[in-house]
Amino acid sequence: MSKTIMKVEGFDGQVELLEDRIIIRRQGWWNALTYGFNAKTEIPLMAISEVSFKPPLLLGMGTIDFIRSGRVSQDMKRGSSTAVKFKKIKLQEFEAFKEKVFEMITQNQQSH
Repeated sequence: MSKTIMKVEGFDGQVELLEDRIIIRRQGWWNALTYGFNAKTEIPLMAISEVSFKPPLLLGMGTIDFIRSGRVSQDMKRGSSTAVKFKKIKLQEFEAFKEKVFEMITQNQQSH
């Protein structure tokens, strides 16, 4: 089992960075309607080709989306299983998470 490096709590999901993957967990009734009950998406770090990061505007939501190699970023309005929305109060946490993901992807690429 891989060790947890970092966790962040978004508006519509929790994102966990492990040594070899990212896990997105969705709980609650609203998420169950969009993603299914107790939905969980696991993305290997080596499969991530891009991290789309949109900071929140004034009262809106920000978005972090982990794009898999060979796939195109989806519009967040459709409920992408690889994206999580977050409020402005969480901006610094999500920026730090994004930077840690980039750091770990770079380390993995250099070691292979």
